[in-house]
Amino acid sequence: TAPTAPEPEPVSTTPEPQAAAEAQAEPAAERDTLSADDTADAPAASDEDEEPAPARDLGPEPTTMEELLAERGFAAEVQNFGVPGETTAEGLSRIDDVLAGGGDALLLMEGTNDIGARISPETIRFNLREMAQRAEAGGLSTVHLTIVPRLPSANFDGSNQVTGELAAQVRELAWSRGEELADPFEVFLFQTDDVFDRLYVGGDDKLHPNPAGYARLAETVADVLTGEDSVPPVPGEIFPINDQQNVDPDVEVRVDLYDFGTGIDLNQTELLLDGELVPQTLTGDDRRVTLTHQPTEPLNGVVFVSVRSRDLASPAHVLDRRLAQFVVRGTQFLDGDVDRDGRVDGADLVAFALRFGSARGDDVY
Repeated sequence: TAPTAPEPEPVSTTPEPQAAAEAQAEPAAERDTLSADDTADAPAASDEDEEPAPARDLGPEPTTMEELLAERGFAAEVQNFGVPGETTAEGLSRIDDVLAGGGDALLLMEGTNDIGARISPETIRFNLREMAQRAEAGGLSTVHLTIVPRLPSANFDGSNQVTGELAAQVRELAWSRGEELADPFEVFLFQTDDVFDRLYVGGDDKLHPNPAGYARLAETVADVLTGEDSVPPVPGEIFPINDQQNVDPDVEVRVDLYDFGTGIDLNQTELLLDGELVPQTLTGDDRRVTLTHQPTEPLNGVVFVSVRSRDLASPAHVLDRRLAQFVVRGTQFLDGDVDRDGRVDGADLVAFALRFGSARGDDVY
């Protein structure tokens, strides 16, 4: 619920990019799950294959969560417990000490370093769930955060495929526990033009936002804490998974969608294969729905999976993009079609150039 009449009541909050954090707040609102992000100069976690960026002058300090919440009628005190370079297993090992200080809400945003260490999204989700359960046992609500995307030049997961898979896991975790979700991955990668030029430090630093990026992150969380819906429906699990090879021609195609704001407009939600609408079955409700298509004729070639949907906000926030592609068993590719999209084009040349000289087992192979 959005803030209403200012009856101050204690509320708390926490995090910082890539870290568990907790805080105490006195919001002038009905809601008791407020938290804020003290992101000004907090270093986010760094990928193990990336050299940690040296300290540098990043310009003016960005707007903090406390300032944003104050502008919206909430007086929040934020305590930042983020630790640079921490994995979720390390966060879990110290979460009890963090929670011992009390508070009302935990903002939980970790996973970047796990991805750098090649830890699976499923394992990351398990650790995040354990932290959320301990917060609940301690009387704190949890707001889950997806992590911000990596620059395309990152040494690992520059395509953000693994980071996107983690985002889907975090969305399912938040939905399954009935908890709030803030979605920086969606906001940065799909709702911000020229995001890597505008919101990131850049250069040798492949992971960290600049002051404008931290301000955008704070706004994304503040929207959730104050009941502002600013994000369209977002995808979860997709089957077949993105880039899967040798898929059965008669495979059932499924896409999960979530909305943590006003809800999904089910009457405006459509599944497309290769740009064409297909018959679908919708299972679920306006918070989480599964779109299912069973082909009546065998699929062939490279199949592109897209979704069109919108939420119930006014004006509506729209999702309309390709989510995945897969290759049907028996498909023959042209020589030089490196990315296996059915065409030989400049994208194949770039992909080959970036991997030239690598061998099986190398990160870029």
